Amino acid sequence: MAISCKGTSEEQLLGDWQKRLSFPIGGRSHAATFVIENKGYVVGGFNGTNVLRREVYAFDHTAGAGSDEMGAWERLDPLPDYITARYQAVGFSVDNKGYIGTGWANINSDDEEVLRDFWQYNPVSREWTKVAPLPKEAEARRGALAFSLNVGGKEYGYVGFGITDYPDLYYLSDLWQFDPEGTTDGLPGAWEEVMCRAEKRAGAAVFVIDNKAYICNGENDEGTRNDFWVFDPNNHGNEWQRMRAMDNVNPDEDYDDDYGMLKRAFGVAFVAHVDDRGGQLRGHIVGGKSGQIYSTWEYNHNPQHEDGDLWVQRTSFVNHLNQQNREGMISFSFPSTGRAYVGMGKYGVQYRSDMWEFKPIIDDYTYDDY
Repeated sequence: MAISCKGTSEEQLLGDWQKRLSFPIGGRSHAATFVIENKGYVVGGFNGTNVLRREVYAFDHTAGAGSDEMGAWERLDPLPDYITARYQAVGFSVDNKGYIGTGWANINSDDEEVLRDFWQYNPVSREWTKVAPLPKEAEARRGALAFSLNVGGKEYGYVGFGITDYPDLYYLSDLWQFDPEGTTDGLPGAWEEVMCRAEKRAGAAVFVIDNKAYICNGENDEGTRNDFWVFDPNNHGNEWQRMRAMDNVNPDEDYDDDYGMLKRAFGVAFVAHVDDRGGQLRGHIVGGKSGQIYSTWEYNHNPQHEDGDLWVQRTSFVNHLNQQNREGMISFSFPSTGRAYVGMGKYGVQYRSDMWEFKPIIDDYTYDDY
């Protein structure tokens, strides 16, 4: 049985958001991100002006570890002119290289352009290399999702779902695997479509635990999605498994009485250690543009646990005193340390620059940092 949040005050919820070093050049939303070792990278995005952003920054979450856990931002060279600036793009990392692609460009044009190109970032040489774009049959898109998994001892990237806006608007339900060792028309990398059972959507969230991708949330022309899926490419013949719905759809059950606050689109997901509960990584979601999107939820993926395949509410973003609805935030998960960060994004007409670390097992009153 899950811990019920019904009738529970926000002060009693577990988890603490602790303020970290803000993004140094002002607010930003819908940027692309990827993680390589101890650094999270932020690429592009939008800040409410008439120009899409080209800046590239790296956040080292281990900087100042110990007495000072604020982290440190490093300004890198901006995107070269030959790479189109964009927002609502995706990012992933494979073999210590970062990749960004898809997204939305020409925000002031009547024929807003969605993109299919992809670019590789080498953190050692700090150079960008053009790699194979999504195939034409994959459709250019924005609001997609991306992640990486190890399949048979080799790392692959995955990109899927999203929405295409030009010339016609429609939601997508495909999933594509990227092989960095392949070649396509003389460009590095090769794409292959993989089976996808989940419904079409844009603005979905994804987190990876135990080399499985957990896909949830998002929206399509039928509204905000409540279905929840696990994708495991190593489980041949049963790659997709549908989990419990993220909504109060079981009148004979009480575990989902508060699940109406779970549905959202364009939120973010992350994983963090829950050390006093077996040292496990658990998935979390927060933010978005529909529903009570300041609420933070934690997922127990362990089927052996009594609370397996259930969600529990945690302290709202950014705390119980100052709950903020934001869309287009970024999140970083660092499996090596089990630490996770969320921030930036759009709050009303304000574009925020603040960053927060989520501590899953600390009471919200432990630190007065807001």
